Amino acid sequence: MMRVWERHDMGNDKEYLVIVQCHLVMQRCSGYFCEKAFRERTGGFADYAPDKAYRTLYMTCGGCCGRALHRKLGNLVHKVKAKEGMEKEKIVVHLSTCITKDSYHGPACPHLDYLKALIAKLGVDVREDTTISKRAEQRRVEGVYAC
Repeated sequence: MMRVWERHDMGNDKEYLVIVQCHLVMQRCSGYFCEKAFRERTGGFADYAPDKAYRTLYMTCGGCCGRALHRKLGNLVHKVKAKEGMEKEKIVVHLSTCITKDSYHGPACPHLDYLKALIAKLGVDVREDTTISKRAEQRRVEGVYAC
């Protein structure tokens, strides 16, 4: 069963963060702001302990419709269990802001609910958003980007 974290969940029981970025956006985006937000524990990573060393893995959804994400995450869940004994409960998937919200890169992913369903089948927790741009938030307030 997929659990979308609430703000009061601190993520201290997690060890492995998988940041999933839009395959199309990654053709022009380095992921710099997502990595920076994680390093500084801002945006979607604000609830993580600043002094804990989390393992991170960056990947794309695999392209529309995102079905490859299930295979990639399934492989990860299997490998960390077989090679390290780590249970899937220690893994959390962050769907990047380029997937979850309208932004400079384009509209939110039309397959967002499908991606969440694929992750739910694996029994891995999911969070939405990575970096929160002040400019994009202002444009949402102004109605330029959909909320």
